[in-house]
Amino acid sequence: MRITSWNILHGQPLVPGESEPFAKVAAELGSDLIALQEIDMGLARSGSSQQAADIASAMNTEHWGFAPTVHGTPGFDWKKVSKNNLRVFTGSDTPLDSHYGIAIASRIPVKQWLRLELGKAWIGMPLLIANEKGKVAPFYVKDEPRVALGAVLENGWTVINTHLSFVPFVNIFQLLKVSRWAKKIEQEHSTRVLLVGDFNLPWGIPVRITKWVRATNALSYPSWKPAISFDYILARSADSKSLTEVLHPQLSISDHRPITVEIN
Repeated sequence: MRITSWNILHGQPLVPGESEPFAKVAAELGSDLIALQEIDMGLARSGSSQQAADIASAMNTEHWGFAPTVHGTPGFDWKKVSKNNLRVFTGSDTPLDSHYGIAIASRIPVKQWLRLELGKAWIGMPLLIANEKGKVAPFYVKDEPRVALGAVLENGWTVINTHLSFVPFVNIFQLLKVSRWAKKIEQEHSTRVLLVGDFNLPWGIPVRITKWVRATNALSYPSWKPAISFDYILARSADSKSLTEVLHPQLSISDHRPITVEIN
């Protein structure tokens, strides 16, 4: 089983007009499951497409789940998700309008979808964000609500995907909450768990905090000249021995490179 985590920057190409459709690029990674951060569903900036559904279709699977975190465009004009939408959307739901969040698409059947609210920081921060020319520029960004999305798979594994706050210490608190949730899932579903996503924590900090084992070592940000990694795939020590890292070259989409492991 091949597992990929990728912050796709809502499918934004590094050079406008010089990229294949992002769903095709994602599917060509050859993964059995892709955990995605910064996904648009029905937002104008990405052509009002249903990105989670598009990726699943390109992977020839009907198993996908999307957890909306905001209504609108993060960093610009957004509001909280309504109570009715604080759940996991799948292919059986009506297409969403103007939402953003995280998703999982899987060729392996999903027995159950799970969602955990992680809250947000009360403050924002200036961030270096890739512009349409593939260069980074500073912007003040207000933090948005964060969630974790779990996919309990039929093969005995569970993948938990998350995109943590960029505000220091808030992201650590959120990671510890996800780690505790993972332990509960392990017990309740008799499953092995992987924690994946963009944790917004550099230098291997998540490993020291959680005592989980890092399964990937590749630098992933910025994608055109990686110097650091905020992206992680974490496993329990016993499970990590069956994981082999798969490296990716720079792709035409996103300011992050995907990270991947093969479970032997």
